[in-house]
Amino acid sequence: MNFNRKDVVTGLIIILLIIGGAYLYRYLKKPRTQTPTPSPASFEFRKDLEDSFKLDIPDNVNSIELKDVSGGDGRGIATDKEILVDANDPEAGYFYQAWLENSGKLIPLSKLQIAKGGWIANYDRTKYPEYKKLIISLEKVNDNKIEKIILEGSF
Repeated sequence: MNFNRKDVVTGLIIILLIIGGAYLYRYLKKPRTQTPTPSPASFEFRKDLEDSFKLDIPDNVNSIELKDVSGGDGRGIATDKEILVDANDPEAGYFYQAWLENSGKLIPLSKLQIAKGGWIANYDRTKYPEYKKLIISLEKVNDNKIEKIILEGSF
């Protein structure tokens, strides 16, 4: 069998078309992942907090949901400027403290103050751009050490 150059090139092109078609077929058959959209529950949660605090958080503001990690039913929302928390009143002698964390390094922000609808704190996260995690803790002693984490979330 003698193959000339034209036959070899034609064979290679056919093989490449078959391989390309197989990859295209696999690509088109692969399920596409969609970016998750916020669930209606999170919108409802945000609306509930806005209603209880009588505040309006604009949709274009960078905000996070603070989730309870203590087994309780607390919840909150934080923006770059304020923290809104819906949690039970702490026992006498205890208080809520807000913190920013980055790789284990903590910055105490402030004690949360009682407000109509829950607890609130004002701060300026732009001073600490590398700190992405926000923590709300329950404290008895104001000693710059976290005693019990109640809520947390990350920007």
